[in-house]
Amino acid sequence: MNQNQVNSVNPDEEISTVSTTPTTDDLPTSETTEAQQHPQDNSSSPNAADSDTTADESDTDTVAFPDFPDRTDEAAAAALYAALNKTAPEASKSSAQPLFDGIDGDEYDGDDPENNDTDDVPPAKPKKQRRWPLVVLICFVTAALCYSLVAFLPSGPIANLRNAYIQTAMSTADHQWLATWLFPKWVIDRAWTDPNVKPPNAPDGSELLNPVTTETEWVDTTEPIIPDTEPVTNDPASTTDVTTDEPGTEITVPEDDILGLTNLKIGDTDYAGNTVIEVNEKEGLFISEFTGKSSLIPGTKYHGYVMLIDDPSRVFVGTTPEKKTTGYRILNMMDYYGNVVAGINASGFSDPNDSGTGNDIIGACMSQGQSWGYFTNTMASIVLTKENKLVVGWMNDWSTYTNIRDGMQFGPVLVYKGKNQVDEATGGGMGVQPRTAIGQREDGAIIMIVIDGRVTSSIGCTMWEMADMMMKYGAVTAGGCDGGSSVVLAYDGKILNENSSANPTHGRRIPNAFLVRSKEDN
Repeated sequence: MNQNQVNSVNPDEEISTVSTTPTTDDLPTSETTEAQQHPQDNSSSPNAADSDTTADESDTDTVAFPDFPDRTDEAAAAALYAALNKTAPEASKSSAQPLFDGIDGDEYDGDDPENNDTDDVPPAKPKKQRRWPLVVLICFVTAALCYSLVAFLPSGPIANLRNAYIQTAMSTADHQWLATWLFPKWVIDRAWTDPNVKPPNAPDGSELLNPVTTETEWVDTTEPIIPDTEPVTNDPASTTDVTTDEPGTEITVPEDDILGLTNLKIGDTDYAGNTVIEVNEKEGLFISEFTGKSSLIPGTKYHGYVMLIDDPSRVFVGTTPEKKTTGYRILNMMDYYGNVVAGINASGFSDPNDSGTGNDIIGACMSQGQSWGYFTNTMASIVLTKENKLVVGWMNDWSTYTNIRDGMQFGPVLVYKGKNQVDEATGGGMGVQPRTAIGQREDGAIIMIVIDGRVTSSIGCTMWEMADMMMKYGAVTAGGCDGGSSVVLAYDGKILNENSSANPTHGRRIPNAFLVRSKEDN
């Protein structure tokens, strides 16, 4: 069949059944094939040897296609198909499919029984690689590396943030699990300072207290005693300011204006550099507010208030009248005692899941000679003596002293004998929290400070920052009160600070408070 005959096949014509195996009539005879492949194979030829070599090479490198004269188009196509597959043995052996798969000439288009195309083998689909184990492994390794960096770096910005997180979590009552679930105990112990563990060489303040001469025991009384309207302090006519540390020596308040209230106005800057927001010359106090940058968590700040009271004899510990039943909100407590102008929260209390009501006090409490709670040697003490001195330290059982008139247990000791007792490098090891503290200047003036926290305007402060603020106001002694959502400052029938309790306008129910009696009662 010549080229014109092959091209004359009409592709639109329906092709009848075609046999994929050529008949003996379709295939060329061996003689014909031999003659076509070796037309010059003649032993009598003078170039016979050369011709044989050339013929052999032609057998290897070229394919001779037979001519199919006088064949119908279908038969010619079938014969051509068979010849092509037969004359390419090496290609057929190296492939799982034939080079051509039927009359249509397409490669691997599937079997077509109608056209006797049944020898196709579909190409194998590439297997999808399962990549998720590798992704999981990469995520696990990355998480492990990140955790190692956060948990075990000894110093640096990451270590500081880790320590701040641990300290803040561990200094709460109900959220310590936020630290204990993530970090081993030795990492927590290295970062956090437990306030219930007496530090080495901790001051006890006992040199300012009068020891008893006979053995006594701490007694818990539960009936409230409303403070007397008569002052329990010095002769108001005295003009002598006695500041000796000898036990039994009374601090008397001079007649002159020790706070400089006469020349102080709202909006002025006080002697510590903060803005005055309240001046009450009649009641002998002023209040300033301040802001500061957190030394523990870069880029954050805290906000707080400081109140100074000229006469320490007017400061006492007030308690809820419903001991062991419920605490009082500070404004209700002020109303209960009457003629009270200001106050801050004092003792801690049992508070499971933030549901405490202030009835279950922690540590010892003394209010105008009445005791409540229990003395514990795992907390520092903050007491006011009958001589109107504020004493802070890890003192012995209160029953061993005779001159404690008011007090509570908490801590830590912030300032002792005019020196900051908190490690600046660690910030005190108790994280950033809302905090309350009370201190005293050498001239007897009382300093009360509250710093907000857990709110958008204030993250909270470290113990060192609180102690440093006390030092700026001239404190010679100071101690920390209960913190967290109990932190509150009340003045003139209002809550001044932005506390983080569920009821910010009234504050939480608390067991007791440091209150300031009006001068009208003195």
